[in-house]
Amino acid sequence: MSDLYAHRESDEYLLKPEHFAEKKNRPKRWDCLRPIIYTSLAFVGFIEILFFGIFFAQVTRKTPERLLGELNGLVGDFPARRVIFRSDPLAASDHKTEESRNATMNNWLSYMPRGNGFIAVNQTERYTLPPPIKQLGQDTYSIAVFHQLHCLYAIMSVYDDLAAAKSAADLNAHHSRDDTHSNEHPHEQVHVHSHDHVDHCFQYLRQSLLCCGDTALEGQDPRTDNPGTDGTGAVHICKDFDGILAWADSRRLVDAKH
Repeated sequence: MSDLYAHRESDEYLLKPEHFAEKKNRPKRWDCLRPIIYTSLAFVGFIEILFFGIFFAQVTRKTPERLLGELNGLVGDFPARRVIFRSDPLAASDHKTEESRNATMNNWLSYMPRGNGFIAVNQTERYTLPPPIKQLGQDTYSIAVFHQLHCLYAIMSVYDDLAAAKSAADLNAHHSRDDTHSNEHPHEQVHVHSHDHVDHCFQYLRQSLLCCGDTALEGQDPRTDNPGTDGTGAVHICKDFDGILAWADSRRLVDAKH
């Protein structure tokens, strides 16, 4: 054995047994760092799980249903705004002259987009929708607010007819001149159609009002001291109707409106 190894061997034999026991029981650096490392790994794992959970929730969550919005997200999202209800002298005619009725009709038409609020929807089976309206070779739907406006105007138009004393006799005389060979009574058909249409409008607008549930508080009618309200002056939280009008107009099927 070389002198080097002999020296090392002699050194080991010179160490006392207590030295080996002390060396065996001495804490290693790894033992001190182990809790810190484990804690760090657990924290990183928790952050990763949290991150992927948030990411998955954002990817899979459905679009929240908006108040008075379209269920499937097919119609644009329009901001709410505060609107003070004011009197509009052109909203109703004088119930006497055709000139006034025409002015009122034009006033109402200013709230209607070209195409009367009908839009085309592709792949309708993908959405929660009623059966489409088939027109111009496309699947189309009516935007509710414009249907509501149409119904309200129809009611007012019939009221104008009544106020102008356009009685059943007048209608009968008019149609009998045009349909002298008819065995039916055209005026009865006209009135049956008018009643059906107006009855539909009453029911539809009642449903629309119940759906909207406008809870704005309305105060005293400024035109009288008698207790009562006409709705003017109240602040309502409304959708941006100009935005809805422009959106519907840009997606119109035809240019005409009525």
